[in-house]
Amino acid sequence: MALLADDAEVSSEDAAAILGISRPLVRRRMDSGRLPFRRVGSHRRLRLSDVLELERQAAPVREALSELQADADDLIAHGI
Repeated sequence: MALLADDAEVSSEDAAAILGISRPLVRRRMDSGRLPFRRVGSHRRLRLSDVLELERQAAPVREALSELQADADDLIAHGI
């Protein structure tokens, strides 16, 4: 794990790894405006702080989905 300054920029591939999602999904987030970016030539660069903020916002949703999955697994295991 590397330590980066909060204002550091990362590639969409790096952002995907940080967020645990695919690179095309990161690009969709950028295209929809949910994830700000700037262009450097033909490349897109994202501020690390913006990526980490999106991760922070998504954490409760991920947690809720995980709980739902655990509940579903429990129901299946009990044949309900």
